[in-house]
Amino acid sequence: MDNPAKIQRIEQFQNMRVPLNMQAALVESNRCLLCYDAPCSAACPAGTDPAKFIRQIKFHNYKGAARTIRNNNILGGTCAHICPVEQLCEKECSIKALEDPINIAGLQQFAVDYGITNSLESTTPSKKTKGKIAIIGGGPAGLACASSLLNKDFSATIFEREDKAGGVPIYNIPEFRLPEQVITNDINNLLNQGVEFMFNSPIEDKESISKLLSQGFDSVFISTGLSVPITLDLLQGYDNAYDYNSFLRQHKFGQKRGILQGKIIAVIGGGSVAIDSAVTAKACGAKKVYLITLEQLHELPAEKEEIELAHMMGIIIKSGSQIIKVKESGNHISSLSGVEVEPIESRQTNPSNTVIIDGTQFSINVDLVIQAIGTKPGSEISEFDNNLQTDENGIIQVADNYQTNIPFIFAAGDVVNGGKTVVQAIGEGKKAATSIINFLSKRTTI
Repeated sequence: MDNPAKIQRIEQFQNMRVPLNMQAALVESNRCLLCYDAPCSAACPAGTDPAKFIRQIKFHNYKGAARTIRNNNILGGTCAHICPVEQLCEKECSIKALEDPINIAGLQQFAVDYGITNSLESTTPSKKTKGKIAIIGGGPAGLACASSLLNKDFSATIFEREDKAGGVPIYNIPEFRLPEQVITNDINNLLNQGVEFMFNSPIEDKESISKLLSQGFDSVFISTGLSVPITLDLLQGYDNAYDYNSFLRQHKFGQKRGILQGKIIAVIGGGSVAIDSAVTAKACGAKKVYLITLEQLHELPAEKEEIELAHMMGIIIKSGSQIIKVKESGNHISSLSGVEVEPIESRQTNPSNTVIIDGTQFSINVDLVIQAIGTKPGSEISEFDNNLQTDENGIIQVADNYQTNIPFIFAAGDVVNGGKTVVQAIGEGKKAATSIINFLSKRTTI
């Protein structure tokens, strides 16, 4: 259903969610059943403990709620905006048996905002007396790992190839879904803990991990994420075919919207970044935006909220479809030709698992094509250490405790799980920190 006010905020690249005021937060929190073994908290990969902060809001302890979120999840503000709660905490909410689940994301956003506007005390600085850890990559997993280590008085230095920390949330998620100030506030809490950032510092030389260990770091944590977008051979070499990473970075704040005004855009892919790209294009004034995906509509990997957003913004979703040919004018794609397909085996999404449905050919005139079909690790993974074990796709292989096959080296986040949610990366970063601490505690030098 259309929501004109929400559409207007998106088109202005303003936060599309209207925050709960105190009265609304109290009404919502009072619906909570105060479960003893709260399933919502058990369902949070980051261990944010929604049951506790909802209880604190219910009893007017707003600063306590903000403190609980921050202490449990250093990216609590970020998660309040982008966490797929309908698949996690809200899905498990006990009150669902009677009515709609508690608006946990809204209550989390309210509590975080309350702490900011009412001067919640700063995070406690780390004493940094128990060891030095080098973290490669300043995305969600790296930030969460650093916070957990600092909480236990370890030193954490994050080596980040970009000039800002935050990873995908800071560079790729549109401003209307996640305001940059929200991530900045979360990272400021980490800075108060005493994290050290080394920006514009890619770690990609051969034997670079060995060098870090020789420089006095006691352990290395790899959280480089997936940095290389996958593209189609069919679309190589055209000047109007972009990967989603390049497109979202250019248009995150609505910049260059004049370039897209009145244009026809085709986005290939059905996940979160594909819909972010499609909605961004529409917000920038595109005349028509097509989302072309191999998956059937009910199988799209994007979250329910994101799919609803695409419908609300008028995105034309051509599900169960595959592009097979391009029409070109020089180095410019002028149209895409495709067919509808159906899977040979269900729940396996790849071109080799599809069969063409006769008589379903279609053609779309396009001004710009955006590819959002997946991401893979960068080539730097193979440079970290010649003996680092990865699979055929470059995904780092780890044990249950996130330790790699090399002593003192741990890894987590998308570079290990192949690309999941931000909240899962946070949870893995926290667990990896615990494993690092346990591993180093066995050494007599610590």
